[in-house]
Amino acid sequence: MSGTLYGIGLGPGDPELMTLKAHRLITAAQVIAYPAPDTGPSFARSIAAEFIPQNVREIPIVVPMRVDRFPAQQIYDKAALEIAQVLEGGTDVVVLCEGDPFFYGSFMYLFERLSGRFACEVVPGVTSLTACAAQLQRPLTSRTDVLTVIPGPLSDEDIRRRIADAQAIAIMK
Repeated sequence: MSGTLYGIGLGPGDPELMTLKAHRLITAAQVIAYPAPDTGPSFARSIAAEFIPQNVREIPIVVPMRVDRFPAQQIYDKAALEIAQVLEGGTDVVVLCEGDPFFYGSFMYLFERLSGRFACEVVPGVTSLTACAAQLQRPLTSRTDVLTVIPGPLSDEDIRRRIADAQAIAIMK
C-alpha cells in the first residue's frame, strides 16, 4: 500500500493561522517536504517549525526563486522522484506550502507530477489576500464587485492594463 501525499496550506506566515488539520498532520508526520530558496532558509518550514517532530525526515526542495521556469521544473521533477520513493514505501509525505497549495502555491507542481499515481489530499490554507483584509479590517470586495488577482511577475504594461480594467485588485508575488 502506498503512502498519501498531503499538500498543507500554512497560511500567510503566522503559525496561529494554520488550520487544526494542518497542525494535526504536521505533528504526526514522519516525512516533511518543503520549498526553500537557494538564498536562505525556508519560509514555509519556519511557519511550521515549532510543530515539526524532532526525528522527522526532511526533504528540502531548493528552488531558485526566479520568474523563469528553468531550473525550477527540473528541481520539481527531482523532488517528485524522491517523494515518490517514500510514498511507494508506504509512508505518507506532508508537503508544506506557504498560503494555500492551489493559490499560487508551490505544491501544485508536485501535485501535477504525483497525483495520478498516489493518493493526494490538499489541506487549504488562509491566503495572504484574506489575511491582509482582516488585518486592515476592510473587505476585499462587496456585493457585485469583481476581484482581479494579478501575478506580480507580469510586465509593468500588463499590470497597468489589468489595473485599469479592474474594480478591485490584488497583486500577488
